[in-house]
Amino acid sequence: MVVSEPTSLAAVRQVQLFRTLDEAQLQKVSRLLKERRYRKGDIIFHQDDPGGFLYIISSGRVRIYLAGPDGREVTLRIYGPGSNFGELSMLDNQPRTASAAALDAVSTYVLYREDFFNLLRENFALVEHILAILVERVRYTTNYSEQLAFLSAPGRVAALLVHLADAEDTIGTIRLELSQQELADFANTTREWVNRALHDFAAEGLVRVERRAVMVLNLKGLKARMV
Repeated sequence: MVVSEPTSLAAVRQVQLFRTLDEAQLQKVSRLLKERRYRKGDIIFHQDDPGGFLYIISSGRVRIYLAGPDGREVTLRIYGPGSNFGELSMLDNQPRTASAAALDAVSTYVLYREDFFNLLRENFALVEHILAILVERVRYTTNYSEQLAFLSAPGRVAALLVHLADAEDTIGTIRLELSQQELADFANTTREWVNRALHDFAAEGLVRVERRAVMVLNLKGLKARMV
């Protein structure tokens, strides 16, 4: 991990969390943030580690996951540039509820609890925005739990691909750089089931499987396979 000086104002403007702030407030935030960089595979924090600050992703992807006592892992979510994570522990100052790891080389900004609460006191629009983020987190968790409970293994793989493709916010063919084991961890199934599902989806023209990547060709068709 490398810790550097406060990030530039230009970078702060790209962060979704701060879209409600005016120019003077953005300048203030830029003086508060510190950059932390991680190599691919680095653990950013473990479940039950102390909280006290949130992370904002500048580049790369971060995997949020739970690890069982038997060593198995369940991926809860993957975040990309402009997203924030770790806000729950920052808000209530309690230990981390999950672990985080760098899927790629990752650059993040860290904002500490006291500094963030000072920003909240000065800007009610930011309060509304963080509430909206927390509500989205709850809705996502509810939807994820519903998928685990009621969808078949292929249905969970399809739902995962749809979620990841939607997060890319692009039109046309979408490249998802994840291995089949990573997809299995996220969909809470086995690599064999992921391989079988991808083989079927490819035969239907919904995806194309490449080395450590899946090309989503037909998002609407994948949504129809979420059963």
